[in-house]
Amino acid sequence: MMTLAGLLATLAFGGMAMYSFVIAPLVFAKLPLDQAGRFMRDAFAIYYPVMAALTGLGAMVAPPFWTAALLGLVCIGFLLAHLLLRPEVNRLSDLKASGDAEAIGAFRRLHGLSQALNLAQFLVLLFVVFRIVNH
Repeated sequence: MMTLAGLLATLAFGGMAMYSFVIAPLVFAKLPLDQAGRFMRDAFAIYYPVMAALTGLGAMVAPPFWTAALLGLVCIGFLLAHLLLRPEVNRLSDLKASGDAEAIGAFRRLHGLSQALNLAQFLVLLFVVFRIVNH
């Protein structure tokens, strides 16, 4: 089961790396800002559930408790981001686009929180993958 947990964690880590370091920068470099924002909004609607599924399944099959616990925490982070952060970031983004000055600061704070959560999840997955590979 450790092999399956490692595969699932590695897929999640690779997906995060590809999305963060290749897809997102490419989208914002090649599309007009409004189209890039809409594309990313649609992509995040798929990204979070897929990442939650990979890490959640990994947590269910990981033998050592610490591996299951860390993958479970990462899964919970993806679910919280998907169910709580994403809708509010989208709402604030819409308000910001319509000229609501108060939404700008709130959007920046919440988007920053989302990025910090994503970075923390990325680092935890890096640790888990490294530990599993060197087990």
